[in-house]
Parts: sequence; C-alpha cells; structure tokens
Amino acid sequence: MQNPRYALLSGSYAVALCKDVDGLYGEPVPAPRVRYELRGCEPRGELARAVTEALVEGTAPLGTLDVEVPDGLWRLEGVRVLGARGDAVTVETTGGPRRRPRGSQPARCANLIRISPEPPPEVTHTEVTFLGCSPRGALRDALAAGEEEFGTVDYRVLAWVGDLHHGGEAGRITGWDTSAGHRGLVDLTVAFPRARLVPPQTREVWDLFFGGRPAEPGTWRRFTGAARGEWLRQAARRPHGAPEITPGATYDLDGTDVVDETSFRCALGEAVYGPGRGPGGEAGVFGEEWAGVTLVWHRADVARACMGVQPWLGHRPATFLELTDALRKAGVRLVLD
Repeated sequence: MQNPRYALLSGSYAVALCKDVDGLYGEPVPAPRVRYELRGCEPRGELARAVTEALVEGTAPLGTLDVEVPDGLWRLEGVRVLGARGDAVTVETTGGPRRRPRGSQPARCANLIRISPEPPPEVTHTEVTFLGCSPRGALRDALAAGEEEFGTVDYRVLAWVGDLHHGGEAGRITGWDTSAGHRGLVDLTVAFPRARLVPPQTREVWDLFFGGRPAEPGTWRRFTGAARGEWLRQAARRPHGAPEITPGATYDLDGTDVVDETSFRCALGEAVYGPGRGPGGEAGVFGEEWAGVTLVWHRADVARACMGVQPWLGHRPATFLELTDALRKAGVRLVLD
C-alpha cells in the first residue's frame, strides 16, 4: 500500500496498513477512578502522612504510589487516600496498577485488592474503525481462517514517508468487513479506550505535517493548548534541511501572539529557521551558536504582560524575565520592541 496513514501492530509486527480511520478523533473521556485496598500494610513516609490527613479530612491526595506485594512491585497513579481500617488502607486511583521493575520507597503490603466493580465496556470503550486496510501476517491468517476476533493491537499514525506522528494501544479487533470505500481492502473495528481518543485539533496538526512541513508561516497560531504543544513537537522533530544560525545575523520575532513558553518557542523557531520549524533542544536553554546574534522581539509587551509566575503542578513554564535572561546569558543582543 502506498502512503498509508495508519498501521496496526501485534507486538513488534505490523498486521495491517490502513488508509483512514473513523471514530479515533474525539475528546478523551477520563477513565472511571478505581478503588483498591492495600491489605497487611504498615504505612510509612508519605503514605502514613496521607492516611493521617484522610482520617482527619475525609480524603487526602498522594499522587504516585509504589506498592510491593509478594507477587511483585506495582505503581498506582493519581492516588487519593480515602481512609484506613486496621492494617487495610483504602485508596482511589486514576487507573489500574502497572508492574514496575523498581520503585522509590514502596509501601510493603500483603496484598493489593481491587474493590471497585469493573465498569461496563460501553462506559470505557467505543468502536473505532480503521478503513481501507491491507491485512498481513497473523491477522491475514485469522481472516482467512474465518475467525471473528483478533487480539489486542497497537496503532501508529503515520506521515507521508512513514515517519511516526503518534502511537498507542488500540485494543482488541472485534470485527472486520469488506471495505465499502476502498476496493480489495477491509475495514477493521477495534474496541478502543475512550480515555485514549485523540482530540480533533491534534489531527489538524498531523494533517499539516503529513507531507513534510507547512510552508505557510504562523500556522501554530491556529491552535491552542495541547494542540499547539503538538505543533511544536512536530516542528522540532524535523531538523533535516534547517538553516544554521548565522553569526552576527539579526532575526525578527513577531511577538503578537506570544503569551507563554510554547508560543514563544513556536515564534522563535519560525523567526530563525523558517515556517513550520521549531527551535529543538531544551526549553529556555540556548547554546553557544546563539552568541553574537541580534533578536528583535516585536510586541514584547504582550509576553511581558502574560508570562509571569503562575501556580503550576510539576514543571513550571519559563517566565518572560527568565527567557530574556537566558537569551542574554547566551550572548544574544536582545532588542525588546
């Protein structure tokens, strides 16, 4: 198949190449939270603190918790402690436990028991149909044998030359039929987790970069939030053919829509390297190649007003002052217009 848009994998082997998809793009639905009991535990450290807080306040946030039981080490994410009774601690998490080879100060317990009922499949999954697929390998054999289902597969979103935009677990193939829109091919239906649906704006970004990179400047302005971050990721991962920074050169950065670190990096990448290109590297870090460059930041007042210190859980985005300091320390002559 020439220029497929999607691939389905079983393990490390591609079992289908597909032309299109229906149902993959939509707003993700958070998975229902799950309750577990940690039995035979002696809470210590952060878990002990959260248990004490839960007994007083009713619940207590904890975050990530590693639990060691006789059958191995498991990690729980988005943990909230709901209470304790005897040597049993009740917690609520954002999903099921994931096995880990090692962990940081795990809670040692006799058992980890799920106490929430399993939600019905229609709550957690939806049908996604990969259209115009050419089966191969084990899947082709399953179709030839008349089997009604196939095991769990992963999916990949491809670019024009086969580069990977995105990938993840798709779910079980639950059915197939002759493709109505693609002669000689089949449509494959997958029980897809609602929590892993891809926002529609993200597809628009991938479509922009499907055949290479957009030639029109400023396409990042069409997107907001996570989709703008995806635009930057796609732009930064294609360094081939990018011009080098010219010592002593002057670059003009249009700051009209620079309101945060992501938009700054989008605008900077296009100012220096051209449309559809990102700066790459670590945010807020400028190497020695920037020394002697002049950067004229037009409408810097927009970023100055928007990019202050904000409450943030985890890594905090750089502020306007931190970015300008980093540029100057790298030897950039910065003109704030």
